[in-house]
Amino acid sequence: MNSRPRSDSEAIRHTLPLLGTAIAMMAVPHVADLPWDIPAWVCLAVLARWAIQSRRIPAPSRLWLLLAAVTGVMLVYFHFHKFHGREAGVALFLVGLGLKLLESRSLRDLYLVVYLTLFGAVTHYLFSQSIAVFAYTLCVLVLLVACLIRLNGGEILTPGTRLRLAGGLLAQAIPVTLVLFLFVPRVTGPLWKLPQDDRSGRTGLSDYLEPGAISRLGATRETAFRVDFEGEPPPPRQRYWRGPVFWHFDGRRWTIGAEPSHNVQAEPARGEGKLYRYTVTLEPLQRRWVFPLEFPESVPTELTLLRDGYLLAAEPVGERRRFVLSSRPGSPSTILPTQERSRALQLPAPPDPRVRGLVTGWQGDRSSAELLAQRILDHFHTLPFVYTLRPPPLHGDPIAGFLFETRRGFCEHFASTFVYLMRVAGIPARIVTGYQGGHWNPVGKFLEIEQADAHAWAEIWVEGRGWLRVDPTAAVAPERIERELEFAGVGNDGAVLFMDPVARTLDGSQWSVSPFLRQADWLWSAVDHAWTRWVLAYGPEVQMRFLRWLDITGWHHLVYWLGGLLSGLALVFLGFFRPRQYLPTEPALRLYRRVTRRLEQGGLVRHPAEGMRDFAFRVAAMRPDLAVPFGRFTELFLEIRYGRRHRADALQRLRELAKPLLAPGFLRRARRTADTRSVPDAAVVSARSMANR
Repeated sequence: MNSRPRSDSEAIRHTLPLLGTAIAMMAVPHVADLPWDIPAWVCLAVLARWAIQSRRIPAPSRLWLLLAAVTGVMLVYFHFHKFHGREAGVALFLVGLGLKLLESRSLRDLYLVVYLTLFGAVTHYLFSQSIAVFAYTLCVLVLLVACLIRLNGGEILTPGTRLRLAGGLLAQAIPVTLVLFLFVPRVTGPLWKLPQDDRSGRTGLSDYLEPGAISRLGATRETAFRVDFEGEPPPPRQRYWRGPVFWHFDGRRWTIGAEPSHNVQAEPARGEGKLYRYTVTLEPLQRRWVFPLEFPESVPTELTLLRDGYLLAAEPVGERRRFVLSSRPGSPSTILPTQERSRALQLPAPPDPRVRGLVTGWQGDRSSAELLAQRILDHFHTLPFVYTLRPPPLHGDPIAGFLFETRRGFCEHFASTFVYLMRVAGIPARIVTGYQGGHWNPVGKFLEIEQADAHAWAEIWVEGRGWLRVDPTAAVAPERIERELEFAGVGNDGAVLFMDPVARTLDGSQWSVSPFLRQADWLWSAVDHAWTRWVLAYGPEVQMRFLRWLDITGWHHLVYWLGGLLSGLALVFLGFFRPRQYLPTEPALRLYRRVTRRLEQGGLVRHPAEGMRDFAFRVAAMRPDLAVPFGRFTELFLEIRYGRRHRADALQRLRELAKPLLAPGFLRRARRTADTRSVPDAAVVSARSMANR
């Protein structure tokens, strides 16, 4: 390499392969979040830019760039019919990034593309904040930092050396980032949000319930929330995570039937049974519901406990949140107000005569509510009712159709029918939705509740005992309630099949899961829970508990801690990294300094700001007899020093080239040339050719 600066086009040509790789890596994962042709547009722009730079196709004119811009904008509008919001905004940004890459002609444009790609990598966190996304975007960040190193004087370094240097720079930033993450005050909610973001819930538990509303989630393994217990968790049959309660029935759909604000309970009622203390880490489900283990006894101030027994946040939960709760499985005894009694007996119309006759036969001598409930459960158990994710459609009266015709349904079918039958008998009843069960992770010691655990059950009013939970699903699929099972598939008859995570067998058949895969799944789930618990859910409440644990009670204490930790990190960096980077500890550098000190004895002094190659040119001009030996020595040293050659034989070759230069009397055996103008042109050309090898 000679000493003249490289042109912008040369810098673009050498940086484009690495930058194009980073842009493509940033765009490709968006296939999971955006229409596939949006990331394909970006990758096509990268390929087109490479073809332009290699002169395979001509550079686009202003007209072609305008047509490409119009095409990209129309593509975004075709998919989203708008240009704002999360998906549309990210898609428009990616299209713009591709266009900017196509029209880049200067170093300034290239710097802008690098910074835009950095922002593009951040857009992945608008869709997911998992460990995999973090690791992937970190790889993209390493590539982009390597591009900046190449643009800022790193052209002499090999690609591998630039990547290692970029990784080292990011590694040095991790301690400072960790300190700032832990101690800089956090605010509730995001600092900004896109307009008209999709706020629809992801749980499938809406403010209404109808046939098929929950069965859609039966095979979904997406995590809903995780729970850490202080001590042992409750047995599977007591793991009912309470959500919305439905009172009103219009003949097909159940709704809450009253505004929650009219149904607030001032103080949690004390239930019966063992007290469980636990922490719920809720996923961003975009709903206000927080699912406690029924029934909650202590509630954090940021949540509201309704009289129906479930919890509401002040606004939809759009980020991972942690709530510390305590509950007792037993139902608290309360008085049923007249208004609630009428709501719990509401029917849309007179029941079907077949339904009325069935209930009348069960009632007989006006048996108690509990006895009637048991007779209904026995009916579900003795007749060929099937618990299935694929219930047939119900036409006309859904209750009569399910009881006398299809007899195939999911939990919402059984709960809805049970509550309807109890109301026909004059017994107050209601439907409760939420989650049931959960899978214990023996590695991380926590309970994981998935979307497949979404469930609906019933409650009946028993005088003197309050609301009594009755789960009709247990009559047809008791293993779903009483054991810790996982969804494994659907049988030939449409019935749900469950897998025992301990025995790893499917309903006694030969199908099984490898113990190694099971352990790997538990380990990954534990790592992901730790990531969620300590990183994603590290909000203001968690930070305040952490600061109180460190006895940081005021701003002055926080400033002392923050300043002390950052100063300590600076001292550690100066103590461990600076000597290794700047002191002449490498053998090749020590040898080079020995040679330059010998040249100083002959009057050839290297200036402090003079490059090594420039010094070799000047030595060749002043001493043509040293052009070849010192030129070869300098080039081999640069290759060793800056990463092109690391083998031991290269260092040995460098020592051999240094021997004649360090030999006693070597400088006196040749004539010294003080005037560079008197040097023959052939000698200078020979020196430059040797130095450029």
